[in-house]
Amino acid sequence: MKKIFLSSAILSILACSSSNDEVQPVQASMIGKWKLNKVEVHNSKSNQTVTHVTTGCDKESIHEFKEKEMTSTTFAPENGSCVKTDVVTRKYTYDPVTRKFWYEEEKDYFYIVSQLSQADMIFEDTIQDFDGDGVNDRAKYFFTKSN
Repeated sequence: MKKIFLSSAILSILACSSSNDEVQPVQASMIGKWKLNKVEVHNSKSNQTVTHVTTGCDKESIHEFKEKEMTSTTFAPENGSCVKTDVVTRKYTYDPVTRKFWYEEEKDYFYIVSQLSQADMIFEDTIQDFDGDGVNDRAKYFFTKSN
């Protein structure tokens, strides 16, 4: 008798669940630690894209995003090992509607967050002239979330 009651109770609960009870997807957030994997620069002068893959001690560098500030910790080779060389913390603003990201007091020099998922993030900008032709080039910065 108990088995029949338990079975019917479970079926009743399942039958009463509404299609409006859909599980909401987890919103991606930049909060956390990220590693820069590569940078792609589209040079306006040559109309080609150059890819710079992060290697060596640069791969150890970490960018930790908190609610309103980001701390970048960089590493460089010294005596055969990677040593922490710099730790910089800066306040930032991120507008999820426009997808614009900028550091405090640098609103005119913003990045577009063109991709943001639980595991990957891409920043894009046209802030620098990498090829020296007088025209700012498009750069894409590819990050992967770190544990």
